[in-house]
Amino acid sequence: MGRYYLSKKETVEDSTKLSIAKLKEFGLLEGYRSTTLTWTRSLSGHKSSIGIAINVLDEPYYAKLNYTITARDSGEKTDYDYKVGLTTTPCRFGGVRYWFVCPLVRNGVPCGRRVGTLFLSSGGKYFGCRHCYDLSYESRNECRLGRFGQIGYALKADRQVEELREKIKRWTWGGRPTRKVRKLNALEQRAQRALSISGELLGL
Repeated sequence: MGRYYLSKKETVEDSTKLSIAKLKEFGLLEGYRSTTLTWTRSLSGHKSSIGIAINVLDEPYYAKLNYTITARDSGEKTDYDYKVGLTTTPCRFGGVRYWFVCPLVRNGVPCGRRVGTLFLSSGGKYFGCRHCYDLSYESRNECRLGRFGQIGYALKADRQVEELREKIKRWTWGGRPTRKVRKLNALEQRAQRALSISGELLGL
């Protein structure tokens, strides 16, 4: 597989995200699995779908991605079909945790960074890590007063949810959610409430 180069900086909130946590949640990190994932970007409302096949049965492990990108200016469609490497690290209480291996090249240097989430910016062609795309967060630019302060809080909460997801190594203990998972659930609820309030303030 070749390496891929970048063109445009975007924000996390307006990028398509593919996370190991979601793959685990959907039961895709077991042997060989394939499906189509569909989601909506949190800020733009743009809907995306991607075909994904996961192989963790035989090494080398990988996630095979296929999707179509339509050029905004010309409407020309381009199909993409490539593999992203997967690697593992041992968990403290047994088992392994899976990671993506970033396939991008930045300034002529292959990344190869081990990450829990890959992003596809609106100006990008291939999924890569946040560092390669030099992604920032919309909340950093939001005013802390009035309705924009509420929007900034909602975006910050969304970012915290993603960061906490990447830190969770064990989702259950003795058949019950771990402390971090309970914290994640509570944070997701607060983030959802903040997003709802932001929508009301903006008349959405």
